[in-house]
Amino acid sequence: MSTELAVSPYSTGAKIGRVWFRFRSFSPIPLFLLLVVLTPNFTPSLLQTSVAVLGIFLSEALRIWSVGYAGSATRTRGDSVPQLVHAGPYRYVRNPLYVANIVMYTCAGVIFGFSGLSILIFLFSAVEYIFIVAFEEETLVMTFGAAYENFCEKVPRWFPSFTPMIESTGQTFSLERALRSERSTFISLSMMALLLILKKAF
Repeated sequence: MSTELAVSPYSTGAKIGRVWFRFRSFSPIPLFLLLVVLTPNFTPSLLQTSVAVLGIFLSEALRIWSVGYAGSATRTRGDSVPQLVHAGPYRYVRNPLYVANIVMYTCAGVIFGFSGLSILIFLFSAVEYIFIVAFEEETLVMTFGAAYENFCEKVPRWFPSFTPMIESTGQTFSLERALRSERSTFISLSMMALLLILKKAF
């Protein structure tokens, strides 16, 4: 798992995803800087703003639900995976955190008053996570073998099912663990709200 990229067992797409995975916490920063410095091209209506805010809240709720089961392992930048989790939201979709992030970032673009940039944010985030997931899936297959392949066969990658698709691995939800893990996300959301207020004011 810790071999250099030159002799890595990963595919080309997974190698790209491996690099992106390690810097994924910083990749949204340029897009959010654009939200701050560019001039909005439309004023969102009350309905549009309400839907976007609801999207952000639901996305964060999904993140809390996810990390409440998976724990701080979701914040790691290394290749090692301590355990295979298919409990909570992971029984409905394999990548709930990334689904939540894509929705959250796109909704932020709408709230700031950007139509084209919101589409760009969606596309950028989707491409980023496609590569990252390629890396993660190859890592998990090498780590857990048939158990993870069975998980992939039953649980959709991106579009959540309406019913749980696999038996739970037995992990229990911890709100304390979730809130502790999400501190940086709460800070980012607070900063985004402050920037929006300042931009509207000035």
